[in-house]
Amino acid sequence: MNEYVEGLLCVMPAGDGRDERVDWGAVERGWGTRFPSDYVAFMATWGAGGVDDAFSVVRPEAPTEEFSQEMAGETANARALWRPGQESYGPGAGRLPVIAWGVSCGADIACWLTEGSDPDRWPVAVWKRHGRTPWTVHDCGMAEFLRKVFLGELADCPFSDASLWGAASPRFLHWQEEQRLCGLGIDPWTGEPDPYAGLYES
Repeated sequence: MNEYVEGLLCVMPAGDGRDERVDWGAVERGWGTRFPSDYVAFMATWGAGGVDDAFSVVRPEAPTEEFSQEMAGETANARALWRPGQESYGPGAGRLPVIAWGVSCGADIACWLTEGSDPDRWPVAVWKRHGRTPWTVHDCGMAEFLRKVFLGELADCPFSDASLWGAASPRFLHWQEEQRLCGLGIDPWTGEPDPYAGLYES
C-alpha cells in the first residue's frame, strides 16, 4: 500500500469507505496523464465521498462538456479562478494548470498543481474562497495533505471553514452509503431521522 495512505489510515479509518473501482485507463486517456499513486490508492481504499460533512473527495472522471460536480466540473471551476504566472506548470493541454480532487463545505477547491511529468511530485494547490491569499501551494500529495490538515500540521488552516482543522477523529463516508442512508430517511452524519427526508421528492 502507498506509504502516505498508510499514514492517513492511522488518522482516518476506512470503515465506511469502499473501492471505487475506477477505470483508470479511461480516466487517464481523458486527461492525458497518469494520476498520483496516493490518489489511486485512496480510491481503492476509501473511494469518493465526504469527510465529517465538511469536505468531499470527488470521483475521478474524464473531462466532459456536460455539467459535473465531480473532477471535471470542479477542475473547470478551479481553472477559471487560476491566474497565469502564479506557478510554473508542465506542458500538455490535459494538465494546464490544475486538476481538482476535492472541495470543502466552504466552496474551497483542492487541486494538484500539475508541474512536471511525475504525478507523484505534484504539490497540492488550494483555492480558498475567503482569505487574503486565494491560492496556496503545499509541498505534499493529497493523502499527506489531508493527514496534515486533520492533525493541524500545516502553517495555517488551508480552508475557509475550520471544521477539519485539527480534527481528532475524522469520519469518511462513501457517497453510495450516504445516498443509501438518505434514502432510508436517516441523516448520514448524525444517524438520526432526517426531518427533511422526502421533502424534495416529486
